[in-house]
Amino acid sequence: MEVLVVAESSIPDEPTRDVLLELKKRGISSRYAPIQRLSVRMSQDGVFVETRRGPIRPDVVVIRGIGFLLDANTMIRRVTTLEILEEEGATAINPVRGLMASRDKLMSLYILRKAKIPVPPTVVTEDLFYAYNATKALETVVVKPIQGSRGFGAMLFSDPDLAFQVMRTLLISHNPLYIQKYVEKPNRDIRVIVVDGRAIGCMYRISTMWKTNIAQGARAEPCALNPELEDIAVRATKALGLVYAGIDVGEAKDGYVVFEVNASPDWRGFKSSTGINPAQYIVEYIASLKK
Repeated sequence: MEVLVVAESSIPDEPTRDVLLELKKRGISSRYAPIQRLSVRMSQDGVFVETRRGPIRPDVVVIRGIGFLLDANTMIRRVTTLEILEEEGATAINPVRGLMASRDKLMSLYILRKAKIPVPPTVVTEDLFYAYNATKALETVVVKPIQGSRGFGAMLFSDPDLAFQVMRTLLISHNPLYIQKYVEKPNRDIRVIVVDGRAIGCMYRISTMWKTNIAQGARAEPCALNPELEDIAVRATKALGLVYAGIDVGEAKDGYVVFEVNASPDWRGFKSSTGINPAQYIVEYIASLKK
């Protein structure tokens, strides 16, 4: 079995190194390649995904990221390259279709809502006055990028006129408006990690501000799984067609609500707070594919 691990960084980050190390421990041949170094060549001999060193034909490709701030052309090229690897026989973890659905907040919330998984009231539009009326109706709102992670670019508004000015600027720069009702919760949310159909653990992300992302300064503490929390996380992962995921769950007044599903989660905070390394479970799943 040959495993290709891809991400954008020229040097693998800690979760990516965790995966590579676990593969090595199990004696599974692997290599790392930045996604920008993967090229597609078509000729009379066939279709090849290759690096400067030549064609690659992995049995499994572990996608740890495709990049953060990408223009449409770069996004299309990278996603299509991964889709070609799938079409040529590689098992993608996570599958490209699920990865892209989770990256698209509108599509992921639609899929979750169709699966009867609770999500916050949300409006997505390019109509400024529709958005303005929505912010008034929803009262306190979060305006965030339709693609994004780690809480970057998310803004909280309780004044619809202030939101109007920011949303107007976003539309001028050709950004659609993703508006979500702010969910009152404790000064924390819950990140659950699911691998191969089961929740392997969870952590609280505790903050003194409304953003609870580790990248925004929240601290990680372990929390105890319960059947309801595990069920909602597993169902969310399955609905999006993912092998593994990090599910962000809020403790709202009326029960749990899913904020987001991350198909390539950074698990450094999770690993340090719980002692659980998701890479072990991911590689265990990869090893099972040989059977």
